[in-house]
Amino acid sequence: MDPIILLSICVAGAIGAAGYFAATILLGNKDGRIRSRLEQNASSDGKAEPSHARNSSLKPVLQKIGAAAAQPFMPKNRETQSSLRKQLGKAGIYSHSAPRLITGAKVILLIVGLALGYVAGTLSDSLFLFLPIGGLLGYLAPTIWLKMKVSENQKALTYALPDALDLMVVCVEAGLTIDAAMQRVGDELKLPHPALSRELGIAHMETRVGLSKQESFKNLGTRTNNKALSSLTSMLIQADRFGTSIATALRVHSDSLRVQRQQQAEEAASKASVKMSFPLVLFIFPATFIVLCGPTVVNLMNSPIMN
Repeated sequence: MDPIILLSICVAGAIGAAGYFAATILLGNKDGRIRSRLEQNASSDGKAEPSHARNSSLKPVLQKIGAAAAQPFMPKNRETQSSLRKQLGKAGIYSHSAPRLITGAKVILLIVGLALGYVAGTLSDSLFLFLPIGGLLGYLAPTIWLKMKVSENQKALTYALPDALDLMVVCVEAGLTIDAAMQRVGDELKLPHPALSRELGIAHMETRVGLSKQESFKNLGTRTNNKALSSLTSMLIQADRFGTSIATALRVHSDSLRVQRQQQAEEAASKASVKMSFPLVLFIFPATFIVLCGPTVVNLMNSPIMN
């Protein structure tokens, strides 16, 4: 094998391994987060050490690298920064350094994509094709990841809300106020539904620092931009304003959410037959015709009639 080709393959493999390692450390996974929470609860007496402690020394270094790479490219306009922070808020990311890390990841992955595109273009003699494609994919990768996180967070909030409402009904009927019930439910849902637990905890902290319940409810709906949570906050504001029974309103709202989820499932099931028709016509029918008609066509071509 040509030494240049071998060297290019080694460089591409090293860059890909480094990118995967950095993404694993920065982003982590859901199982790791659950395991870390369990280990933190188990090690509250200070005798055990979480399994992710070995990565704690690497995260500040990677954050510094991302911040340094993002510094020249950070948006100076407050509207642009606010738009990025809103997207991060929809994804459930409230870290102050998150916008810098996203911008830095775009710069770093742009360089990595250009390098991989250059290697692929050199090997295939299509440099002007693979070079811009690699750079574009590297630049868009953080944006695509952020959109996936937004969708994942919205689904998690919508899925967890009926269970949270049932617990809130129990808490309110037991005599707790609505903000105390939100705190209690948030504490109980930390392990099964961490996204909703985080949002309820933020809403409770806002009431503790001096905001009214109506303002904290409005912030909850605005911050998450989730339709189910927005309708819940509107219902709670109206119930608090007109003095109606919050427990009854929560129970009715929970039932309506479950009915809505059932209707969405039925709608998705009805759309399945229509979605299956395209692969059925494009892939399954031609293969079936080939299997059924292929031998007949071969015999016909070999028959004396065609000769």
